Amino acid sequence: MPRSTKKATRVAIVTGGAKRVGRAIVERLAEAGFDIAFTYLSSDRDAKKLVEILRRKNRRALAIKADLTHPDAARIIATEFRSTFNRLDVLVNNASLYLPSALSQIDKDQFAKLWTIHVWNPMALCREFESMLRQHRGHVVNMVDLLAEKPWPEYLAYCTSKAGLANLTLGLSRELSPEVTVNGIAPGVVEWPEDFPEASRTKYLKRVPLGRAGTSKDVADLVHFLATDGSYITGQIIRVDGGRSIT
Repeated sequence: MPRSTKKATRVAIVTGGAKRVGRAIVERLAEAGFDIAFTYLSSDRDAKKLVEILRRKNRRALAIKADLTHPDAARIIATEFRSTFNRLDVLVNNASLYLPSALSQIDKDQFAKLWTIHVWNPMALCREFESMLRQHRGHVVNMVDLLAEKPWPEYLAYCTSKAGLANLTLGLSRELSPEVTVNGIAPGVVEWPEDFPEASRTKYLKRVPLGRAGTSKDVADLVHFLATDGSYITGQIIRVDGGRSIT
């Protein structure tokens, strides 16, 4: 009998994928034909509902409960992922922790948590999945932040850890080439925190040349591009900020 020519379904994993920007990324990649694994921490109901939605769309879906502020999270995630999937094409390091951390407020434990979720575990996940990513000429997308290059003093530790992730992105792009592309996305505002004051929103938008906040879809569409058509792009931190970085 002739050998089947059916192309294997690509697989993506998105950390912090149950809500907000992470969920938009999950849904965009699933729409493009990827099977999906995603991590979440406390959003059990959202995670369960998202898995049901993806499966109704005939996508294999796996929700992995994991605390990415814990140093062993990458190993735990990789073990659970391999129980369901035997390939990985796209790794999106999206999970984040946004904490006020002015110089007078920073303590060692808080700094360690921010560094672990934003730098250590993205690096550890790349190490856990290196062979799969190389084998399938995969793509890594790290969710950085515009604040990595324009830090706010009241979020000093957060900005520092995101700057570490930006540097890690550049290093990994060299380490994992030529088989794997590694890029970062640095959004401005794409979803306001619920308690962000209206006056502060207005003040921010006055400095955005496009005159509006971004959307989760703006980020998700760029992730999709980097995971599919952007195969000759690596080592880049791409700003999705409406031009805020040039003002």
